[in-house]
Amino acid sequence: MAKSSLKLAIFDIDGTLRRVRDPWIHLHHHLGVAEQAKDLPARWQRGEITYEQWAQLDASFWRGSTRETIVTALGTNPFRDGARELIDWFTSRAIPCVGISSGLSIFNEITAAELGIKEIISNDLQFDGDICNGEISIQVNEENKGEIMDEILERYSVRDEQVAAFGDGTADIPLLEKAGLGIAICPSNDKVRSSARHVVGDEPIDQALAFVEKHFKVG
Repeated sequence: MAKSSLKLAIFDIDGTLRRVRDPWIHLHHHLGVAEQAKDLPARWQRGEITYEQWAQLDASFWRGSTRETIVTALGTNPFRDGARELIDWFTSRAIPCVGISSGLSIFNEITAAELGIKEIISNDLQFDGDICNGEISIQVNEENKGEIMDEILERYSVRDEQVAAFGDGTADIPLLEKAGLGIAICPSNDKVRSSARHVVGDEPIDQALAFVEKHFKVG
């Protein structure tokens, strides 16, 4: 069977390109509010609050923090070894890289600039000047990454089979299943592992390129 041409790469960010899986909890710990927020995930899982309500409650704990404080805290989440090399491989071949992240745009914009990712769709923490006002605009939740991927493919005029997708968490399963090649990076559970065609279980994560080069027609 003829190989498909590779036209687009889609990435989750936290846990995939960066080591810490949950930037929200990471930020709670750095701002000293983890204890106040600890019950919210379970309340969401029980259906007591919506994802948007959970996000707004989380963000309310950050009210009054400066932009610099938040960015500095999020900046303690390092890139995985091989992340730069992985993105460079695509960008050097003029293959766009797009991120879909349930994390925070304030830091994902920095990630995009550092790595050369064309765009990252994520969630917008709100500020009055340089002070967080405790509000957030949600674009990406735990259940809509597949829908966002469909919108991206339409914008880029790309078909599923022309896409490589990379993720680590349950929210990334639709990406891994829809893409022509889904690769789980240090997967967080067995469901993620089984949803992907290939798994890279440890760093450096640019080991994934062996699967990409084998699967697609490139160049």
